[in-house]
Amino acid sequence: MIATPTGARHRAAPLSLHVRSALLVMLGAAILPAVAQDALAKSASELSEILVKARRDDVNSTKNGSTTVLTARQLEQNNAIDMANIARYSPLVAVPSAASGGGNIWDGAGNTGINIRGVEGNRISLEVDGISLPDAASRPDGTSNSSFGIGRDYFDPETFREVRIGSGASPTGGGTPGLGGSVSFMTKDPEDYLDGTRKVYGEYKFGHTSDHGMRLHAVTGAAEISPGLKALIVVAHRTGDQSMINSTAPSNPDDWDSTAVLAKLNWTIAKGQKLGFTIDSYKNEHKREFDNKVGASYPDGATQNSNTKRNRFSVEHQWTPGGIALFDTLDTKLFTQKAEVVDLTHADYITGAQPYVRDINTGYFNDSKGIAADATKQLAPGNLLSYGVSYEQQQTRRPWSEDRVVVKTGVHQYTLKNRMADMDTDKFVAYVRDEIGFTLGGKQATLTPGLRGEQRKLTPKNLQSYIVAVPSAAKEIKEETDSFLTPSLNLSVEVAPNFNAFAQYSRGTRLPSAAERTGTYDSFSYTGAGNGYAVLGNPNLQKETSNAFEVGLKGAPTPGVEFSASVFDTRYSNFIEYATQAPDPVNYPTITFGLYRPENIGKANIYGVEFSSNFQLGQWLPAMKGYSVNVAAGASKGSSENTATGKKADLPSVQPYKANATFAYDDPALRGGAALTASTARGKRAVGDVLTGSTTTLFDVPGYSVLDLTAYWNINQHVTLSGGVYNLGDKKYWDYASSRSLPAGTTAATLADIERQTRPGRNYAFNLKVIY
Repeated sequence: MIATPTGARHRAAPLSLHVRSALLVMLGAAILPAVAQDALAKSASELSEILVKARRDDVNSTKNGSTTVLTARQLEQNNAIDMANIARYSPLVAVPSAASGGGNIWDGAGNTGINIRGVEGNRISLEVDGISLPDAASRPDGTSNSSFGIGRDYFDPETFREVRIGSGASPTGGGTPGLGGSVSFMTKDPEDYLDGTRKVYGEYKFGHTSDHGMRLHAVTGAAEISPGLKALIVVAHRTGDQSMINSTAPSNPDDWDSTAVLAKLNWTIAKGQKLGFTIDSYKNEHKREFDNKVGASYPDGATQNSNTKRNRFSVEHQWTPGGIALFDTLDTKLFTQKAEVVDLTHADYITGAQPYVRDINTGYFNDSKGIAADATKQLAPGNLLSYGVSYEQQQTRRPWSEDRVVVKTGVHQYTLKNRMADMDTDKFVAYVRDEIGFTLGGKQATLTPGLRGEQRKLTPKNLQSYIVAVPSAAKEIKEETDSFLTPSLNLSVEVAPNFNAFAQYSRGTRLPSAAERTGTYDSFSYTGAGNGYAVLGNPNLQKETSNAFEVGLKGAPTPGVEFSASVFDTRYSNFIEYATQAPDPVNYPTITFGLYRPENIGKANIYGVEFSSNFQLGQWLPAMKGYSVNVAAGASKGSSENTATGKKADLPSVQPYKANATFAYDDPALRGGAALTASTARGKRAVGDVLTGSTTTLFDVPGYSVLDLTAYWNINQHVTLSGGVYNLGDKKYWDYASSRSLPAGTTAATLADIERQTRPGRNYAFNLKVIY
C-alpha cells in the first residue's frame, strides 16, 4: 500500500541570498544559449545516462583492491532516495539507522552511516567531492559508542554522478580515509552532459516511491556558454512520510521535505588550466511524532521538529602545465562548508505526580574550511608519483538546553547540558604514493607503496559552559595535539589483459573524536546538588588502529565477463567503548550512582570473502544478445575481545552472509530493458557485546529472500520511464544492521519496537524523465 500523509506539508525555507544570486546567474547561462542554438538529437539512453570520465588521481582503480562503483543510473535503479538504499545489492555493505523514537525523546532519527565489512559509524569516512561530512553525533547517555542521536543525512543522491565504496582501510591518498572503509560521493559535472557536440541539455524528472509516500521534482540544466565555459544546475525537491513497515503495529508519523541544489561553473581560463566553482546546498525538515513514547511519564508521547542544513562552496583549479619538474598535474581546492542539525522537541511530562511541559532544543553545528593540493608526476614511463597536502579547520558545537515549565505554577526551569565541549580542530595532512611498473614472471606488474601523515590539534572553547554541575570535569579538558603515519602497499599483476591479481596491505588510524574526549551527560544538571550519576569524556584516549590484508582478482578475464573476488583479514586495536568506572571519591565525590567513560578496551578481528561477477550472455549465444547475469555474495566472521576483562565473543556489527543474483535484459536497440533480482540473507542473533558488557538477550533477526523487478522504457528520444516493484512476494523481513540491537520480544513494548523495524512490504517506485 502507499503511505498517506499524516500532517501538513512543510515549506522549504528560502535559500540564502548568495546561493540564489549564484543560481540565477548559472541558470541564465544555461537557458539563454538554448534560444539561439539547436541541440543535436541523441538517443534517449545517451541523454539520460551520465558519461563517466576518469578522475586524475584514481586511488580506487582496478589495481587497488575492493571498490564498488555505483553510477547515477544504478542509484535510480536501487530506488536510492537517501543513504539507505544506495548500496542495496552490495553483500557486505549495509546502512544502519536510528529508529524514530528509538532513543530518548530529544534524539533524532535517520541513517547513521554505512557498515562496510562489519565496521560502521564514524569508523567509516564519508565525503562529498573530497570534503568530509560531519561525524554522526553519539549519545553519551546511551553509554555505547555505536549509539547515535544525530545521523549523517546531509545530501540527496540526485546530485551524484557516482558513488565509490572502498572496503577495508583506504589506500594512501587525499581526502579522509576511514578506519574500516570509505565512501566517496561525486557530484555531477557539466561535462557529464555536454560531450563536445551537444551544447545544451535540459531535463525534468518526476519520481514517486510508495515506501515513503515520496514525490520528487528535479530539474537539471547544462550549457556550453562558450568553448571554454560550461555551467550546470541541479535542483531536487522531495516530500514524503515515514517509512512504510510490513506490520499492523503503528509507526511513528514523520512528515518531511527536502531540497538539494547543485550549481557548477567550469571555466577553461588558458591552455592546460581549468577553474571550477561549486555551490552544493542541502536542507531537510522533519515533523516527527513519537507515539511509541506514550506512557506514564509522557502521556501524549512527544513531537519533534528537526532541521538539517549543509551548504558548501568550493573553488577548484586544475593545472596541466607541461615541462615543470615538480609535477605534470596540480589540482588545488579551496572550500568552506557549514552543516547543522537542530532538533526541537516538545512533550508533556509527569514525574513525582507533578506535571510539566518540556521544550528541549538540541543542536549539532560543524563549520569547516580548508585547502588541498594534489599533484602527479610521471617520473618514467612506468613510474607515476602522486602526492599532496591539505589543511582543514573545523568548529564543532553541540548545545543542549531545556525549558521545563511547572504546569501548576507556570515557573520555568532552565537547564543547559551541552553534549560535549565546544571544540576547534586544526588538521594537517600530507601523503605520497608511487606506482612503479615492472615485469614479474613475464607479466606486467605494478607495485604501489604509499605513506600518509596527519596531525590534528584540538582546542577546547567556552569551558565555562561545559558540564557546569560537575566543575571538576572541565579541569580535565585541555588542548591536545596528535599525529600519526599510515603506510599502504599494493602489488598488482596483470595475469591476463584487463584482469589483475592483487595483494595489498593498508594501515588505518582513527583519532578519538572530540565527542569521545569530552562527551557528557549527568543527573546533576537537574538536581543541582546531592549525589547522582554522570557520563564523562576521556581526554586520555588513544587512537584506534587497523591492519588490513587483502588478496584477490579483479577485471575482465575474457570478453563478456567481469569478475571480482577477494579474501580479507583485518585486525583492529584500541577500539573505543564506554565502560563503568570505579568510584572516584577524590575528584568526583558526589558521583556515587555510576560513572561512565569511553576507554580503549577493544580488540577485533574481521575476516571473510566476497565476490561479484557479470556475464553478458550474448557473447556466447547470439540469440541472447542483450541478456546478462550478475551474481554477488559476501560472508564474513568477526570476533571481539575486551582487553580489560579478557572476555571474547562474536562482533555484533558483522553482517550475516548475503547474496544476490540478477537476470537482466537491455535492448541492443536501446528501447528499454528489465531486471529481476533475487536477494537472500541469513538470519543472525547478535550475542552479548563484550565491549559494552551488555548481557541483554537480543532480537534473533531472521533470514530472508526477496525479489525485486525493475524496468525502463525509452519511449522516444526525449522521454524515459523507469520503475520497479520491490519485495515482490510481500515478504516480512528485517535488516540486521538496523535491528540487531533490539531487545528480544518478551513484552508488548519490545514486540512493538521489533514490528516497527520491519522493512517495507511490496512497494513501488517510478521515475518519468523528460529530456531536451
